[in-house]
Amino acid sequence: MKKNGQSTGQFGEPVKKKKSPWKIFGLIMLLAQAGCDIFAFAMLQKLNMLPAKYMAIIVVFFLAILVLEAALIFAKKKTKDGRKKGPGIGRKIVAVLLVIVFCATSIYVGDVASKANRTVDTITTVETSPIRAVIGVYVRNDDPAQQLSDCVGYSFGTMHSDYDSAYTQATVNEVGEIIGQALQPTEFDSGEALAQALLSGQTQAIIMNESYAEMIDETETSTGDFKNNTRLIYECDITDEKLATLGIAAPTISWDTSNAVDDLTADPFILYISGNDTRSKLLKVSRSDVNILMVVNPETKQILLINTPRDYYIPNPVSSSGTKDKLTHLSNYGVDCSIQGLETLYSCDINYYCQLNFTGFETLIDDIGGVSFYNPVGFNSGNVRGYSFAKGDITLSGEEALVYARERYAFRDGDNMRGQNQMRIIKAIIAKMSSGTSVLTNYATIMEDMAGMFITDFTSEEIQDLVKMQLNDMASWNVQSYAVTGTGGYAITYSMRGTKLYVMYPDQASVDRATQLISRVISGETITEEDVK
Repeated sequence: MKKNGQSTGQFGEPVKKKKSPWKIFGLIMLLAQAGCDIFAFAMLQKLNMLPAKYMAIIVVFFLAILVLEAALIFAKKKTKDGRKKGPGIGRKIVAVLLVIVFCATSIYVGDVASKANRTVDTITTVETSPIRAVIGVYVRNDDPAQQLSDCVGYSFGTMHSDYDSAYTQATVNEVGEIIGQALQPTEFDSGEALAQALLSGQTQAIIMNESYAEMIDETETSTGDFKNNTRLIYECDITDEKLATLGIAAPTISWDTSNAVDDLTADPFILYISGNDTRSKLLKVSRSDVNILMVVNPETKQILLINTPRDYYIPNPVSSSGTKDKLTHLSNYGVDCSIQGLETLYSCDINYYCQLNFTGFETLIDDIGGVSFYNPVGFNSGNVRGYSFAKGDITLSGEEALVYARERYAFRDGDNMRGQNQMRIIKAIIAKMSSGTSVLTNYATIMEDMAGMFITDFTSEEIQDLVKMQLNDMASWNVQSYAVTGTGGYAITYSMRGTKLYVMYPDQASVDRATQLISRVISGETITEEDVK
């Protein structure tokens, strides 16, 4: 019965209405949606790459969806007789579907932001004990030894090198402990002599920095085909921690390359881009095939790319006497060595660096959907057979772009043209990543896929500031490129003292011009195509 419009019991007491199961379920769904939204917002806030206006839009969107879902779940409509009726089955189904879809979306967004944040931390974290070098133990291909324990009683050879002496000694000690005998290796004057001693049977095994083995392999010397006639049976990763444990002093570095700017979004800076010539899933100490300085002025939105050929013949900072070396070899002594060599060449301060290997290069381009640019000269690849690149506008995948960037045999001016082609690809990458929403939609995938194949000394906060700046103004950048030149010849190098190697003697006029261009960008001038011709 009812009293004053309210339902009462048998004795006239008010009857409490039972809450509708649908309302309880709806409230639970809304709380779940709110929780997922808070998770997504918190992860995006922690990532700290979206400008405030984007974060505000996201908050408004989250709230709007919650209001819509609440209306579908709780709002009643009047029937013809004036009574209020709850949601029908159709509205309930729509409400449930919306909650499921947007809960899943929020969880996905939060997870992507979380992964991106972890990856940024990974690529910007300086290891407490980085790998300084990888020293290998080699035997001949026809030698029965398959592993280090098979080399008991073997004669060993090493190479004399002031820089590598600590690394070699650490490896000698480690190898001796593993095979259970103290080693007394024969020392040879150069990597080529050491390789020849192994191949000729003068020694049964050799201990050599793997970077030297790679250099020997690309050199036409009396060692012949070193790679295919030898077998690597052991690797020793040299870290400061390992050297300290063995009581061996690490080589001292006499230069300081810590020139970080105060504000990346306002102050001009120079980034050294180093392309490591390995295909592993992890970066290794190796030669640098790509050596490009990216001069950036964020105020004028100007980028200048300066390419230095890999065979440029410049002083190696490791040499106390200033002995010259090929630029590509400097990275075998660490990225700091390459930076110091380029700073001296161009009389500038390099503020940051980034390194990626071949696999990372391919991955980056594939993750942004390929690159498109104008190719001024059509050619068939002489480095990797089966690839052809037409003159005109072309679009390349990661694999194709790597072949394009490494090609030199197809051109009369091989090394210089290769450098120009590399800068064309970098300009295309910059254009792709600074336009539209490529960075925003692919950022997490790019960073996760590049883990281990890419490293930089930008801090996490600096990367966040750069991405936020670009997303905030979506500005177009004026990107120009210039390549220094030189003439080819043969000379003894610091890293390969036993034979003359092909080198490129710098053209000082082009180096002076590059130095002037760098200074103009830093000072705020605008560089045009005419300036870099």
